[in-house]
Amino acid sequence: MVELRNVFDLQGKHVGARRAMAELQMERGNLRGAYRQYLYLAEAFPEDLESRIILAEMAFSDGNWEELERHGAQAIELSPDTDDPRIKIISLLRQYRAAIEEDSPTERRDLARQADLMLAEKPESLLLRNVIMDNSIREQDFTRALSEIDWMIANEPKKSLYYQERLRVLAMLGDNRGIEAQLREMIEVFPNEAAHKETLVRFYVSRSNLDAAEDVLRQMASASADDDPDPTIDLIRFLVAYRDSETVRAEIARAIAERADPVPFQTIEASFEFSVGNRTEAIATLQEVLTETESSEQSQDTRITLAKMLLVTGNEVGARTNVEQVLAENANHPEALKMQAHWQVEADDTDAAIGALRIALDQQPQDAEAMTLIANAYARAGQSELARDYLAQAVQASGNAPAETLRYAQILMNEESYLPAEDILLSALRLAPSNTEILITLGQLYLRLEDFDRARSVVDALRRTGDNTAIQAANELEAERLNRQQGTDTAMSFLEELANSAEANLGTKIALLRARLSTGDKAGALALAKVLKEEDPANRELEVVLAEVQTSNGNLDAAETIYRSLLAENPVLPRIWLSLSRLELMKGDREAAKSIIDESLGQNPDNPDLLWAKASYEERDGNIDTAIEIYEKLYEKDSNPVVVANNLASLLATYRDDDASLDRAWVIARRFREAEAPALQDTYGWILHRRGQSAEALSYLESAAQGLPGDPIVQYHLGQVLVALNRPEDALEQFRKAVDIAGPTDVRPQIEEARSLVQSLQDTDKIEN
Repeated sequence: MVELRNVFDLQGKHVGARRAMAELQMERGNLRGAYRQYLYLAEAFPEDLESRIILAEMAFSDGNWEELERHGAQAIELSPDTDDPRIKIISLLRQYRAAIEEDSPTERRDLARQADLMLAEKPESLLLRNVIMDNSIREQDFTRALSEIDWMIANEPKKSLYYQERLRVLAMLGDNRGIEAQLREMIEVFPNEAAHKETLVRFYVSRSNLDAAEDVLRQMASASADDDPDPTIDLIRFLVAYRDSETVRAEIARAIAERADPVPFQTIEASFEFSVGNRTEAIATLQEVLTETESSEQSQDTRITLAKMLLVTGNEVGARTNVEQVLAENANHPEALKMQAHWQVEADDTDAAIGALRIALDQQPQDAEAMTLIANAYARAGQSELARDYLAQAVQASGNAPAETLRYAQILMNEESYLPAEDILLSALRLAPSNTEILITLGQLYLRLEDFDRARSVVDALRRTGDNTAIQAANELEAERLNRQQGTDTAMSFLEELANSAEANLGTKIALLRARLSTGDKAGALALAKVLKEEDPANRELEVVLAEVQTSNGNLDAAETIYRSLLAENPVLPRIWLSLSRLELMKGDREAAKSIIDESLGQNPDNPDLLWAKASYEERDGNIDTAIEIYEKLYEKDSNPVVVANNLASLLATYRDDDASLDRAWVIARRFREAEAPALQDTYGWILHRRGQSAEALSYLESAAQGLPGDPIVQYHLGQVLVALNRPEDALEQFRKAVDIAGPTDVRPQIEEARSLVQSLQDTDKIEN
């Protein structure tokens, strides 16, 4: 490998050296390294068929469908022999993937049958067996699926994905003994992949078998080498989650006393004390440990733990300083790279973040957190397909952990991909059958599918947990099920019965109150709110509820009295200030509403909701620079909220003419490329137009204009694009629409320009006619 790198220094495009390096990397199990070498060959030599074939095969094995499509299409185009078995397999893979995406089960089954026939000619083909395995799982032919998985494990015993697929099938079969045995095997085969240990522990915990979970971790800790602290740290983390503080402290003290190197346990001791509120002491402990420790991988880990603590306490400067120091010592430290990448995404430096996270994944290929972060980076860059792929990989890498599963399931549900969402939720639920969040999400999915029987089974499962939050969620799901299946009256009767039962709590009664409001029974809601307040006069939350119901009933003065009273007791209540401001708007006094926001910022100068309200008023008043300044401050503090990103990008693209502002607007708005909200489509489309991409902007602005028919600026934007595309008649109609909607008193620059363009386009039309 050293000699090959010397060749690259002399002749970077040496085909033989590149191919030899790729093959060596493959033999060493460094698939990412091999992929990079083949990718270099394919890009440097576009006619290299062999590289394209291998890249397509590797992309399929890695679940990278975009790369499979890219390289597979190129391989098929380059191949002179359509009967080449590898080309036929790649073609089948692409068709099979398309059948899944288009939800065509008949075509999918036919392609799986073709794969089965081709397997007779190519029995060693992992790709064909993957197709057969996937189709067997979808058809619930679990015997065949397990047979294919076992063959693949025998041929690639170090590929974690196959073990995870086997685990998924066992979960579908409800084979708890098989699941337990499989997880133990995965821990033995992949001792460095923490997700498998975590999954086994989760499996036991979900069945309330804490002793079994602890026994597993103690066995691993006892069997570990003295210089390997990780198994003992895993045990301590379990004790932190499920045992009392005395047990935790005793275990940590024992490890510090017995181990030759106490630093890892001093670090976790500080983490524990930090988690129970002793933050200053914990930070001081780690700082002292670091002053007494020479630079090493271990000290770098400790420094990252310190950085995370500092970040939680609001000391971002200190956190960044520690991360930078770690990266200066070790540029490839995975945890430091992940923290750095998080900040880079927040700053819209997505290319740098993706590069850093790829380095982290090279070292820890099954790091679900890194996969989630890289998904966030791709989403911020507007590459949603890659974001989805990495979220899917994170679910697998985590062993269907709840957080990763819920994150991906929500994406699928938003896209109305309900069956794939159900699949991953059920896989996660089989490993954690009492997880409230998974059950709630599954119940919501069944309501969307109008699968009311399954929704009812989820409600029953939530109630069986005995948890108050779960029971409240069960009641909400059941009320919605009854509403959709049997009508509003039945749902209301159910809520009335719940509220009047002996087990009724405040949440149940407030749910009934809100249901009365939603059905138009404002008087009934007000009567109930007053009763609840009389029963618990000291409850400030009930005062807020009463104020909201008074507002709904049109009793604005009564609501204002409540809000003023609450603010007199505690002026640092942003939610109440905002409600009071909205009341003034409802009364028609915009200046009073704006004045309330100004007054509230005197008490809460950094509250994002109040600042957003302030910026909105400034924007409507034409104080664009002030509004931009506020949105910039909000965006710097937290660049994730879509409404802040949209407003900032929109103002920059609409009211600023310099290239720097337009470039900044583009970087901010890239995430809206596949947005369906009209306001986001308008922002993205207008920025495209200003960047000279008017043809691409047209579909976005047409959709936005249709979705926001009462917004004259959106209509004006579409008109300008039509002018750029040389469609004057359509543009004239659009500008007329903008002027009519705006009315004669609107003197905003865009509307004035629309009036001027109406006149000039009319005059041009008369001359031509």
